[in-house]
Amino acid sequence: MSASYPTPTVVFPTAGPRPASANSAETMVLIALILQVIGGLILFVAFAALIGVSLAHPFAYAWVAISVVAAIAIVVFVFLYFAYTLCYERIRRGDYVGAQTPTLVIGILSVFAGVIPGIFYLIGYAKLGDAIREQQAPVPGYGLPAVASPGPALVACKNCGRVHPMGAFAFCPSCGQKLGA
Repeated sequence: MSASYPTPTVVFPTAGPRPASANSAETMVLIALILQVIGGLILFVAFAALIGVSLAHPFAYAWVAISVVAAIAIVVFVFLYFAYTLCYERIRRGDYVGAQTPTLVIGILSVFAGVIPGIFYLIGYAKLGDAIREQQAPVPGYGLPAVASPGPALVACKNCGRVHPMGAFAFCPSCGQKLGA
């Protein structure tokens, strides 16, 4: 491993197949990211057009308009970066618990910024909860077969044949014979 990509300290569970809800959550978050990228590109084009208009036809407060649009564009792209790294990448790695809270927060914030991506994030959050429950539930057919527990150890009296729990009696309560070895 290189210095820029340190070895992860958290080992995520990989046993068993990936829950179906995790695939749905990943798809929902990816759709929301794509819609936000489209919105960000539209904002970038508006920023470029505003700069072009202010250069061709200067007006008094062109620098304010450019600054506001630039600040909004920067916030959008930082938001996209965090949504990708905290939500989508964690879902792809299998860290559904770690992706659940950021997906909810980004979903709520996205509802205010753009309704449709926010709805997709919130659906992805619900699917992450389902994936966590599916991952915790035992999956039939995977893993080792169930083995019945042997129960408490028993010892039989050599004299009368009665069976008693091991260690409960030093001598047989029925005949008085020493139990054990």
